[in-house]
Amino acid sequence: MAGKPTWRRGVDAVEGALSPVAGHVVRNETFALSVAVVARTRRGLAARAERMSRQGLHLLNLPAGSDINRLLRSIASLEREVRELAKQLETPARSGHVVVEPH
Repeated sequence: MAGKPTWRRGVDAVEGALSPVAGHVVRNETFALSVAVVARTRRGLAARAERMSRQGLHLLNLPAGSDINRLLRSIASLEREVRELAKQLETPARSGHVVVEPH
């Protein structure tokens, strides 16, 4: 097999024939506008679907993804506070100060 495989020659031939046309299409202003409109429409539809699913889950008294994310952020914040308080409690203990624990 000295040369390229047959399938590769076929792919290269198709690519060579389509590349100039594809290049012209993607540089076209209408194509760019179409892509922008499709992207905006897709984002709008995704946002609407998310709102509808969130409302449906709330009607069933179930948490939506946004509720879970809010809880995860709260938990992370609390964990940071606990770590900070633990550091503050360790510092006086290491320096020889007596830490009095409440009863």
